[in-house]
Order: sequence, then C-alpha cells, then structure tokens
Amino acid sequence: MKQRLYVILTVILIALMAILLHSAFRKGGLWQPDRFNDFRAYHDAAVLAVDGRLPEAYSLKERPYQYPPTLASLILPLGFLPYRVALVVWVLVGLALLLCSFRVLDKVLCPPVMGLDKLVGFLLVYRLVESDFANTNANVLVLGIVIIGFWLERRERSVAAGMLLALAACVKVFPILIFPWLLTPSRRRMLGGFLLGLLFWGAIVPATVLGPSDYKDCCRAWYGSMISPMAEAEAEEPSGEEEVLYVAGQSIRTLTYHLLRRTDASAHDEEIVTVNVAHLTRSQVEWIYVSLGLLVCGLSFVVIRLRWRGGVWRGEEIAVACLLCVLVSPLARKAHFVMLLPAAVWSFSIVRSAVGSRRWGLGALWGLACGLVVLSSPGVLGPTLSKLVMAYCPLTFASLLLLAIALLPRATCRFQAVENRS
Repeated sequence: MKQRLYVILTVILIALMAILLHSAFRKGGLWQPDRFNDFRAYHDAAVLAVDGRLPEAYSLKERPYQYPPTLASLILPLGFLPYRVALVVWVLVGLALLLCSFRVLDKVLCPPVMGLDKLVGFLLVYRLVESDFANTNANVLVLGIVIIGFWLERRERSVAAGMLLALAACVKVFPILIFPWLLTPSRRRMLGGFLLGLLFWGAIVPATVLGPSDYKDCCRAWYGSMISPMAEAEAEEPSGEEEVLYVAGQSIRTLTYHLLRRTDASAHDEEIVTVNVAHLTRSQVEWIYVSLGLLVCGLSFVVIRLRWRGGVWRGEEIAVACLLCVLVSPLARKAHFVMLLPAAVWSFSIVRSAVGSRRWGLGALWGLACGLVVLSSPGVLGPTLSKLVMAYCPLTFASLLLLAIALLPRATCRFQAVENRS
C-alpha cells in the first residue's frame, strides 16, 4: 500500500514539474522570442554586462533591468548564449533548485515533517510557483538559496549558511528581513557569515566581474531608476478626484495603501478599483505600515522565542522567518510568495499531527490542497476575478499560515546539534 502511494505521489510531482516547464517555456518565449517576460530583461542585462555596458540595462525602454548588479554579474555567462538556449538553461537551473529544495526541506524543518507534508505544502503554494516560472523570474532561485543555506546550518556550517542567506538578499533584497533572526549570541557565526556575504556578494563579486566604475554606475542606476522614482511617484498627492495612484505589490504595505489612500487595487488592467476607507497622506500611511510591520515581526519573534530558548533553528522559526520576508516586504508581489513553501509545509505538518491517522481528516486536507490548485486557476476564476483575487490572496494566505504556526501548539523537536553545541 505504501509503495503504491509512493508511486502515485511521484507521478503527481512529475506532472506538476512538467506543467512548470511548459509554462516557463511557453510564456518565456522559447517558441515566440518576442514575448514579454522577466528573463528577457535578465538576458539583456547579461549581454550588456558582457559588453561592459550594464548601466544601460536600467534605462532600456521595453524591458529595463530592475535588480541589483549582483544578479547580472552571476548570470553574466548567459550573455554569451542565444536567448533561447539561455532561457532553457535558466529554467532548468530553477527547476533543479526547486527539486533540491523539495528534497532537503524535511531535513531543514526537521522531523516529524514527512514526505506527505512536503508534497501538500508544495500544492498549497503551487499557483505562486507557477506564476514565478511563467514570468521566468528569480524568486525560485532565491527560495532555493535560502533553503540550502538553512540546510548548511543544520550541518553545522554556520558561516557558509550565513553567506548563502546574504547571497539571496543581494540577488533580491527582500530576504534581508531574515537578518533580525540572526541577532542572538548563539548565532554569532551565522551572523558573521551573513555580514561577510553582504560584502562579498554585494560588492566584491560584482565589482570584480563588472569593474569598479561600472559597479558604481550600476548602483546609482538601480537606485535612480527603481527606488527613487517609485518613492517620488507615491509621494505625489492626487490633484483631482478621478486621479488614482497605483502601488505595486501584495504585502502589508500595499494593503495599507489600498485601505488608507485612494489607490488602484486592481493591477495590470485599465479598470480602476478603489477600496480605501480613509484619505491619509503618504507619510501617515508609511508610519502606519512601518508600525504594523514591526508589530507583526516583534510578536512573531517573541512567540517563537518563548517556546524555544536554544540556539538551534527550529522548523517553525525558519518557516516564520521566510514568511515574514514577503509578508512585510515593501515590494513583495505574487511570485515572491514562493517563499511561503517552508511555512506551508510546516503548517500542514501541524494540522496533520492534530488530525492523526483519521482518513477523513487527511482526505479533507488533500482535498483542500488540490482545490486550491484547481480553483485558483485563471481559467476557472476568469480574467477579472483572477486579478482581484491574486491581489489579496497571497497576503491572506501568508497571514493564515502565520496564525497557524504562531497559535497552534506543536511538540518541541530537539536536534542532535543541540548536544554538540552545548
């Protein structure tokens, strides 16, 4: 019976991976190279980096490069390849990292996480993963780096683990929110590796690959083309009753803007939908967002630490740290929420432990996971409803996972590493 179940689960996983490949190759432009996607911007940046003109990538009209110079310096070899070949390499590397993350996730989160927990947790975030592959984005890459970093920590290679977490933060900035979880005396080595990694991956590597002058120009271009204009645009007050601002993302910050300012809550279409209940200034909304983010992070930190005072990372602490990266991040979009995978796996293991061996309970959990995959499909929801749901679904899902981890009791899992370090 167990062997048959194992075969069924393997077939399901292979089918899901095949769908991811098809989605990435189709929307990534393998057959139609003129299609818009994020990897097009990555490849253009890599080509310009090969020619020593990476700063120009930030000002391209059609597909400007929007990330720190670290990512461009790491994928510079792809600039020597034709676009289609580079796309295949990029997608296959992302799939390999996803499979590697899936394989080691139970070791990262520790027993009693099981294979069933990993698969159902993957189903819970599958629509977000599919969105990342469809846009050929770098979020699965970041997820893989973070999970492998925590896997190295489990193997007591704390400095290397910290450096990998820093690499994730240098590729896409939002993993920097893991930093506060390192500020404990028992994690000095990991903290040191993280700070060293910020210097190494954020400055030394790109400055060496691109050259010091181009590196400085890239840093200025990244700030000038992405950070500064965004802040200036959001600082502008609507001059008329019909003028509505748009704030990108699906995090707490975006929700705060949608509720407290006149902003467009529907993305990527001509329809304007406003849900605000107040008309506060930008500075007031920013203060509320920062206060709310600090409150959520602080309460999560206190709850986790009250349950466990040891220096070893617990599964729930890793899950919450990854979850807060996107829940609190100023710019988290739908595809960024692939970082919810550890939280989804851990939360399902909590619920499964409560259900026990009752088949009806496990069947209901399976039905919930599969239902989320099917019912959240744009083909089922329709284009209009899909845009509205996806604007708030990742934020709602992340909040529910956080509540499940923080409020539901779980037996403490001790590791052999505790005895080794004590």
